[in-house]
This record gives sequence, C-alpha cells and structure tokens, in this order.
Amino acid sequence: MSYTHSETTRTLDAKRWWALFVLLLGTFMVILDSFIVNVAIPTIQEQLHASTTQIQFIVASYVLSYAVLLIAGARLGDWQGRKRMFLVGMGIFIAASALCGFSLSAGFLIFSRVIQGIGAAILIPQVLSIIQVIFPPEERGKAIGFYGAVSGLGLIAGQIIGGTLLHFDLWGLGWRAVFLINLPIGILAMLMIIPLLKETPSNGNQKIDVRGIIILTCGLLLLVYPLVVGREAGWPLWIYLSFGGAIALFFLYQFHEKRMTLRGDEPLIRVNIFKERTFTLGVFTILAYQIGNSGFFLVVSMTLQDALSLSVIDSAIAFIPIGFAFFIASLLGPKWAKTNTSVLKWGAALLIAGYAAVIAVCSYYGNDLHWQQLIMPFFLIGLGQGFVGAPLMGTIMSGVPKEHVGSASGILSTFMQTANALGIAAIGSVFFAVQSQAATYTGTSALQLQLHSFMVALACSAILGAVTFTLILCLQKKKSVASSSKTTLVINQKEN
Repeated sequence: MSYTHSETTRTLDAKRWWALFVLLLGTFMVILDSFIVNVAIPTIQEQLHASTTQIQFIVASYVLSYAVLLIAGARLGDWQGRKRMFLVGMGIFIAASALCGFSLSAGFLIFSRVIQGIGAAILIPQVLSIIQVIFPPEERGKAIGFYGAVSGLGLIAGQIIGGTLLHFDLWGLGWRAVFLINLPIGILAMLMIIPLLKETPSNGNQKIDVRGIIILTCGLLLLVYPLVVGREAGWPLWIYLSFGGAIALFFLYQFHEKRMTLRGDEPLIRVNIFKERTFTLGVFTILAYQIGNSGFFLVVSMTLQDALSLSVIDSAIAFIPIGFAFFIASLLGPKWAKTNTSVLKWGAALLIAGYAAVIAVCSYYGNDLHWQQLIMPFFLIGLGQGFVGAPLMGTIMSGVPKEHVGSASGILSTFMQTANALGIAAIGSVFFAVQSQAATYTGTSALQLQLHSFMVALACSAILGAVTFTLILCLQKKKSVASSSKTTLVINQKEN
C-alpha cells in the first residue's frame, strides 16, 4: 500500500509542473488579449468602418467585463471546482475569440469582446487557486513567480506578437489573426489539462451569494467604466456621480457581508482579509506598479508609431529589449527573493532609473531621436518590471490562509485589471492633455511636441515607480515584523 502511495506521489509531483505549464499558457493568452488588439486598431477601424467611440469600446469592453467579474469567477471555482471552471472559462474564451475573428461589424466585435472577457474572468482566478492547492509551500513561491512572469510577459508580448502577425499576414487573415490565434492554443491547453490535473475539492453545497455578486459587480462597473471612457467623453458630471455610486455600493457590500456573517452564511468575499496588513499593502503595491506600467505601454506604443513613424514590425522590434530583460528578471527574481528580500526594492529602483533614462535620452536627442537610442533604457525598465512583478505576487499570496486563496486571487486579479484601466485613463489623459496644449505653441516641431507629452507621461510613471518603491519598503518591514512575531510565538510555545 505504501509503495502505491509513493508511486502516486511521484506521478503527481511530475504532473504538477506540466499542469502549471498549461495553466500559464491559458494565463498568457488571456493577458495577451488585453494588449494585442491595440496594434490592429487602425486596420479594424478601416475594414469595419468603426467610429471612434466603437474603437474605444472594442478595446475597453474586454477589460470591463474581465475586471468586474473576476471576484465572482474566483468564487465559482471555490463552489464548483477549479479545474472545471478553468475548462469552462477556456471554452467560453475560445468560442468568443472565434466570434471576434469572424465579426463582420464593429457592434458584433464589441459584443464578442464582452463574452471573451467573461471567459477570462472565469479562467484566470482558478490559476492562482490551483497553484496554491497543488504545490507544497516550498515550491509555491517559485510557481507563483512563474505566474507573475507570464502575466508580465503577456502584457509586453501583445505589441510584439500583434505586430508580427500583422506584418507577415499569414493566410491573408489581417487583423482577424490576433483573435483566431487563440483557437489552436486554447484547444491544446484544454486537451492537455484534462489528464494532467485532478479536480480540487469544491464547496458545492454552499449557497451562492447572488446578491453579493450583483452588488460588487455593479460597484466595479461604476468604477471601471468611467475610467475607460471618461477621457473620450470629456469627464462630464455623470462620471463623478458614477464614482460616488461605486463608493456607496462598496459600503453597501460591507454591510451585506456583516449581515451574512451574523446569519452564519458564507459571503462572496470576506472583507476581513484586508485586516491582514501584508495583503493590503501588497494590493496597493500592485495597484501603483500596474498603473505606471499600463500607462507606459500606452504612451510608448503611440510615440513609437506616431512620433517616430515606425512601422508595426519596427515598433514590435523596439519592444524586444523590454521583453528580453523582463524574461531574465522574472526567472531570477523569485529565486533570489528566497534568500534576498531586497530584490523587490532593487527592481523598483531599476524601474525608476529606466523611466528617468528614457526621459533623459528623449530630452538630449530631441529631433535626432531614433528608437535604437532607447534600447538600454528600455532594458532597464524590463529588468525593473521583472524583478518587481514576478516575486511580488508570491510575496503577497504567501501570507494568505488556504481557505481565502480563491477570494485573494480574485481580489489581486481585479486590482490588476482595474489598475490597467486607471493607467490608461489617468496617464493617457495627461499625455493627450499636454499634447493638445503643446500644439498651440509656435516655432516647435511636431516631433518635439509629441516627445514633450511623452516625457511628461513618463514622469507620471516614474512617480508611481517611486510610490511602488515606498510601498515595497513598508511591505518588507511588515513581513519582517510578522515573521519575528511568529518565531517568538513558536519559541514561547516550546518553552511552555
């Protein structure tokens, strides 16, 4: 009997890393779709005769449905089984990708993107939850580090893969290729995960907190929707009323959760998870880090193609230093973080230095700027993003009790997506506002005007990098205090 158990353990040990590979394949595909569509927008607008508003919703509808349903998706995994919900989410995502690829109108493409976001919201939270369950504590940090690395690579690779697909235009698919490429990858992931992963225990006998899902979903929608469309709409009064409504609904949810707890029912998420200071600091660290990142990728993409007049493929090549550096740092970061807690701090410092170097290069060269002069600054930014993004997720999740991993993964993923919308809205608004004001100046070249707005936007990302650095210092101090307290408690228990 013991021999059989030993054999089963070895089989599971071998399979869980293969399972992680498939889980991360799905993660990469979902994160990629948040950004890959950006490079195809001009072609989509031309071929589908889309208006400016429709183009905006083609990008935003995916992020919106994805962000507002993430927490609900996480709890669906807790209730119905995480493997099952991973497969369901992947199936919806693949079907929606096919609908996107075969869309004949902008309206239908927007509808398909909403469905795609729903599939992503069901799929993504299961990945972190499954990692927490199938990996022992000594391997969990490494596995979550890979998750953070792949999430960051998906963000960076959107521009590179999208530009490559559009440049080579295989089978004449044009912009449709950025959606249809999900079909073979997604189907392969579904077929592979079935034999590799056992179903994790579910709490299917629990009542689903439908009211909580509705309250939180509406609250997140009222928060995220104005962030995405506010700049285009000119920030009218209803935007601020929407923000107020979101705050009111979050307070309503807290009241609803307390009532459910008093009745002995299980709420959608337990707000008391935020009483864990390490988790709360980690959430705000992710928020600051991701806002700066998403804003950077928006303005650098536009600057490369508009200001420097790069083709789609040349713009993709310009992103390679960031992707290469990120890949190296995300592999080394989690490993170094085990023995050196300063990795996160040095990553944030490199990120700030990279932003400052880009600003310095743009300021120095001005009209003579070429993208090759940005290779080293971009490399520094990629290193910083990798050393922060990959270990940070593991650092935060390491302090989460096992019974809260579903809620915690949903909360973290929701904040990451909300931060993407915030970065695009806030830093994008600064970028376009400075550009429109600078356009009134005389005697200045168009390139200088565009570079000026680019540098101001990058300064915002650098400030957020400094905020990330400060929060990381607080996070490490809090974890150090918590670790010392646990050690003291264990020693006292042994003495008694």
